Amino acid sequence: MSAVQDAILQLSPEQRDTLLMVTDAGLSYEEAASVCRCAVGTIKSRVNRARHRLEELLELRGRDLLSNDSY
Repeated sequence: MSAVQDAILQLSPEQRDTLLMVTDAGLSYEEAASVCRCAVGTIKSRVNRARHRLEELLELRGRDLLSNDSY
């Protein structure tokens, strides 16, 4: 869980806040757009980019952990 939290902290503030509004707080895209005072499409884009960035960060972290193993 710590790796996920670390990765979330590496997101841009806009991506992180939007992702947490939609995933953790359970806001709809429309509700998040209202909070952020932007278009629904902007919210969808931020969430999508945040999810892809998290995948990248977590894959890299996993590879780093594997490469540090000594056999």
